[in-house]
Amino acid sequence: MRLWPRHPVSFLVALFFACLLWYSTALVRRERISERQLDAAVTFVNIGAELAITSEVPPGLTLRLRGPLSRLRSLAAADVGVVIDLRGVGEGDHDVAVETRQVVVPAGIEVLAVSPSRLPLRLERVVRRRLPVTPPISGTPAPGMVVGHVLTEPAGVVVSGPRLVLDTLPAVTSDPVVVTAASSTVETVVAVHSPHPLVRIVEPLTVRVAVTIVPARGLRGSEVP
Repeated sequence: MRLWPRHPVSFLVALFFACLLWYSTALVRRERISERQLDAAVTFVNIGAELAITSEVPPGLTLRLRGPLSRLRSLAAADVGVVIDLRGVGEGDHDVAVETRQVVVPAGIEVLAVSPSRLPLRLERVVRRRLPVTPPISGTPAPGMVVGHVLTEPAGVVVSGPRLVLDTLPAVTSDPVVVTAASSTVETVVAVHSPHPLVRIVEPLTVRVAVTIVPARGLRGSEVP
């Protein structure tokens, strides 16, 4: 019977690391167990392709954690997180439960509680619509001149966003058109912008704007901007 391993060097290396692992594990077990509170970011996954969260979401949830003191002290906000699965959740208002099993923490750390334990969420269906573009005018024309009419080509753009948000959005905006000291029509191409963070410009991303500059006496009082 062979009493000495075939590869003694490999055996000794493996034995060394096994002892090191045993010692570190035993040291952790003997370490004082403590508790700590830490804020964690919330991530929502599996949201329906045609849905968007429109309610206010807290920037983070408060976790109550338990584990070895050294590990708790070294924990940073980036080491933990809360993942909430919205698979199967449809349009409307919902009261979503937040459970400890949804919290991601390093090994050896126990999650005791999450606060708040429930989140009110509103999901709205994402739709497309065509909205007009109202470019802002910057500056003052030459003396005796005023802004006449503002024309955009095309007059509107296609946007995508939550249905109820689009219901309250009359138009989208753009980069400003500068008419400082202008004495004739100003034409330029400007980028279109959404005034709401949940609304996205689909197409086109730019429009051509023509701002007519006319003598002040050439406009009736009701036409002066």
